[in-house]
Amino acid sequence: MGLISSAKRVFDNLDWKDSVSWVAMIAGLSKNGNFTSAEQVFSKLKDKDGVSYNSLISGLAQQGFSDRALELFEKMQVEGLDPDCVTVASLLSVCASTKALHRGKQLHSYALKAGMSADSIIEGALLDLYARCGKTQEAYLVFNNMDTKDSISWNGLISGFSQSGHYEEALNVFNQMNKVEVEPNHVTFIGVLTACSHVGLVNEGICYFESMKKEHGLVPKPEHYACVVDLLSRAGLLSRARKFVEEMPIKPDPMVWRTLLSSCIVHKNIELGELAAKNLLDLEPEDSASYVLLSNMYAVSRRWNYRDQTREMMKNRGVRKEPGRSWIEVMNKIHAFFVGDKLHPLADEIYEYLEELNNRAADIGYVQDHNSLLNETEMEQKDPTLYVHSEKLAVTFALLSLPDGIPIRVMKNLRVCSDCHNWIKFISRISNREIVVRDAYRFHHFENGNCSCKDFW
Repeated sequence: MGLISSAKRVFDNLDWKDSVSWVAMIAGLSKNGNFTSAEQVFSKLKDKDGVSYNSLISGLAQQGFSDRALELFEKMQVEGLDPDCVTVASLLSVCASTKALHRGKQLHSYALKAGMSADSIIEGALLDLYARCGKTQEAYLVFNNMDTKDSISWNGLISGFSQSGHYEEALNVFNQMNKVEVEPNHVTFIGVLTACSHVGLVNEGICYFESMKKEHGLVPKPEHYACVVDLLSRAGLLSRARKFVEEMPIKPDPMVWRTLLSSCIVHKNIELGELAAKNLLDLEPEDSASYVLLSNMYAVSRRWNYRDQTREMMKNRGVRKEPGRSWIEVMNKIHAFFVGDKLHPLADEIYEYLEELNNRAADIGYVQDHNSLLNETEMEQKDPTLYVHSEKLAVTFALLSLPDGIPIRVMKNLRVCSDCHNWIKFISRISNREIVVRDAYRFHHFENGNCSCKDFW
């Protein structure tokens, strides 16, 4: 930061500043994250041109200031200036990371009109956008039109298919990758192992894992071991998963123990779950997710005293649970919801329509899990609206706000719970809508009462 401060002093003392010096100053401040100063310098520039705009927009986009970057992009177009490929690619990356699919599609349209769509940087950004937003067919079209397909593009397509629940397609792409002799890397195998895990290909997954070192000279990383633990656990092979962890040549990291603990909740294996939790809490004593997982394991097993002890331990250590939050983009605006949220301007309408949806879902077989994590006394004492999870509110708002036929796309910062997952399956059926939920673990594609995860996530 000392060098950029010196550069700023030199710039301020210049008697005459040409366009090169202005752009260099804006770019330097942006790259160092000093966007307030960068925008101040930019505001003083009277010969604003495409280069200066591109410099500031790219810096803002790369540092995650998406709203401001997109505002400048729109202003730039109004002033008749042309964004370059780097700027458009940076904005596409922002849209990919924030899952702003609608804005990303608008940028794609701009790139097509501006003749940029064949640029390799733009192609890579578009592939990343559609893959990370779960639009696998669009990602595949972009991929097929690419003149040069490197390992990054192959990996993007494999990961996109895998995360979106199209596991057979992910493995097919991997086989194509091998046929054209593009060497896989560590990222490739995460997508492949995840795909095997979700379709129950245990033996095939183990073979892929072992081939990393034998055939490709890749030393597996902790995330690959976590994938194998997930592979075995999903198949109900918890003893084998435990043995695998105990025989790992590297020390298991939190991801490995968290994967094992999550599986123990599904299979209600208290003994192994407690072992995983102990190791997890030793490694990450300040991570709220670890305590929540352990608490949930005791709750689903109806061991309320142990659940309460876990919560008390969490409280005594000053660890606070991250609140669940869901958000959805409607008309270029992000609407966010928390559990029991009543702050939205349409809160009354949302809760009224939610009750109607619940009744319609109940008519065709939906039985609400009032919360398996609460005991009977707690459920009697609490206002039921306090436990309406954020994803239910987001989906209900979307049904109120979006025209028929438009898919609903919700993002959530935590793992979707089993009741919400079941509820959304019913809602997709009664509304005849495609509903996509991206939680902390994966994409869930709900359609006609079914989910792509096959109820295991």
